Amino acid sequence: MSENHPKLEERGTGNKANWKNRTIWTRDNLHVLRGLNSKSVDLIYLDPPFNSNQEFEAPIGSQAAGAAFKDAWTFDDADRVYLALLQERDPATFAVFDTARLAHGKGMAAYLGMMAQRLVEMHRVLKPTGNVYLHCDPTASHYLKILMDSLFGRPNFRNEIVWKRANAHPLSIRRFETITDTILYYAKTKSFVFHGDQKPMSKDQIDALYTFKDKRGRFTTTDLSGGKAGGNDSYLPFNGVSPPAGRAWAPPQLSKLPEWATAILDNSYAKLGQLEKCYAL
Repeated sequence: MSENHPKLEERGTGNKANWKNRTIWTRDNLHVLRGLNSKSVDLIYLDPPFNSNQEFEAPIGSQAAGAAFKDAWTFDDADRVYLALLQERDPATFAVFDTARLAHGKGMAAYLGMMAQRLVEMHRVLKPTGNVYLHCDPTASHYLKILMDSLFGRPNFRNEIVWKRANAHPLSIRRFETITDTILYYAKTKSFVFHGDQKPMSKDQIDALYTFKDKRGRFTTTDLSGGKAGGNDSYLPFNGVSPPAGRAWAPPQLSKLPEWATAILDNSYAKLGQLEKCYAL
């Protein structure tokens, strides 16, 4: 770390942070990441360069006036050493670079090499319960998705979030305008922590949806069929009624039911076939 940056304590392998919360570093994040303890970070959001092959300058009159950044990538000696090591240790990830080079060009391969070095460190510093959100655009999103699958594991991919960043753009006569960015969301392990964005329903929503009432309160009805089959019995008649054409019985999982219902059904419900679940409900 340079003298004008907060210093890190000696890096260890435990999950205790060797850095203070709300610390800001203003240099290459690769050097910072390599100084952080393993398994010490809960959440990572990164908004890296997009490999747009453009040059950006700070607006005249701003505090950063005169600063410039060229969003185009080439290999240097350090990158070549890293890629040689990666080819030996992780041939699957190295294959992503080679595919990008053949399909897109050396610039994309170099960009992914730059990203991979940092993503490897991010994976290391994340806690088992941690998550990472990678902001990108169509320039490299599909290549980054393959890279993230390789480094974090395909089962740990949680969402592709599409962010609409503008309502309108000047019309183009050659293509549809690009008005969205992508955020790739990956977990470190299956033990990840996720807090969904929820809020109580309004009275108007409740009145419109829950139109029936019994001794337990208001309720609504729902369709027990779904588009995915769960076994041969899911196509058999239930109470004399067959599922709609092209669909099968698909009752909800135990976790989707209210507490009073789960108390009656207990854990044996999960082991039932689809038709048996319908009768249990």
